[in-house]
Amino acid sequence: MGNLPLVTFAFVSVLGMAVPGPDVVLAITNGSRYGARHAFLGIAGVVLSDFVLISIVALGFGALLLASEFYLSVLRMFGAFYLLVVATGTLRNASRPAFNSNPPETHHSAKALIGRCFLVAVTNPAAWLLFPAILPHFVRADEPIAIQYAILATIAALADVLMLMLYAMLGSRATTLLAGPNAVWIDRLYGIALLGLSSTLILQSLGHL
Repeated sequence: MGNLPLVTFAFVSVLGMAVPGPDVVLAITNGSRYGARHAFLGIAGVVLSDFVLISIVALGFGALLLASEFYLSVLRMFGAFYLLVVATGTLRNASRPAFNSNPPETHHSAKALIGRCFLVAVTNPAAWLLFPAILPHFVRADEPIAIQYAILATIAALADVLMLMLYAMLGSRATTLLAGPNAVWIDRLYGIALLGLSSTLILQSLGHL
């Protein structure tokens, strides 16, 4: 299909998601607060962002954004401030029980989980840098472009589901092991991690603006 085998793209996708980032932190947080099953809703938001970003690359807009340091910095700043909002909410809820007596299975909570993780993933500058840089190497001009990008998007989505579910299960397991008063430290640590990520993105944006 392209100059490089699809198994290479699958490996790169898994490796990219294995590196801790905003998506990973949210997967662990969702797993610890709601359990692995509900964390899958957040993972669905990340998968949706994959299809959106790869569609943008397929249409040629990814390369245009990649060539503009200014717009990349604006995107980075937007993502950083959104992470700051999520981190603040996580720290604010750190003292609440990880599992409520009323399970968060409402339509509103499902939309909130999907929407929050989608926004974090779609504004992640790492994804905007990764997809335009590597996708063209797996696409041949003499074959149907749309089908090739659809296959690549599916592989990326499967890699995200695999890795993020593992992290969500890790978060769920951590809550079980730290049941009781110590469980609140899980959310505190994840909130601090999100604050660190947002601060790094803000500093990077200020350095390019």
